[in-house]
Amino acid sequence: MTAQVVIAVRGGPDAKSRCRERLGEAERAELVEAMLEDMLDALAGSKRVGRVHVATPTPALARLAAQRNASAILETPGGGLNAAFDNARRLIAAQDPEAPLALMPGDLPLLEPAELEAALAAIGEGQVGLVASADGGTGAVLLRAGRPFGFAFGPGSFRRHLAAAEAAGLAPVRLEARSLAFDVDGPEDLDRLAASGGARRSARLVRAARSLREACT
Repeated sequence: MTAQVVIAVRGGPDAKSRCRERLGEAERAELVEAMLEDMLDALAGSKRVGRVHVATPTPALARLAAQRNASAILETPGGGLNAAFDNARRLIAAQDPEAPLALMPGDLPLLEPAELEAALAAIGEGQVGLVASADGGTGAVLLRAGRPFGFAFGPGSFRRHLAAAEAAGLAPVRLEARSLAFDVDGPEDLDRLAASGGARRSARLVRAARSLREACT
């Protein structure tokens, strides 16, 4: 059975505000688009992923999703990441409650499809898979679409997701997946992204911005 993936992401000039000391408004908006593009490109190469949904209040990101053959779920501005995840889960569950789901924020630019596939294969009925990010947040939640879950993405969310699993009657499974654990929140993450090498658009953008900044100092 193929899985469905939900990416929740917000763009625009206020996105990734913790990176404002390194990137201007336009650069941050471009970075969010680039990270989403990198994730969609990675997912396109996975045989285990059947459909990708992008939940966003940002029209430009919804258009990007449609151009990459993903389903765009246009959210109301100000609704928040967790409301977007729950809305997407409900929409998918109405069509296929047994569909395996992977729900991820849109700032995982180094996503490797093989790691996601291994994580999906490790989750059974009555379980919820949780990938912890390096700072104690959550890189991904994996479960069946028809199982209600209290999404709690944000700083320190991994512990909250463990509690949400217990409240939902699901057995939590901690998953190790390096590419799902690396999210871009602050300047130190930009440095790690720039050093990652490769041809991903987001990494190239950060390296170019750093080179320009250094040339102007």
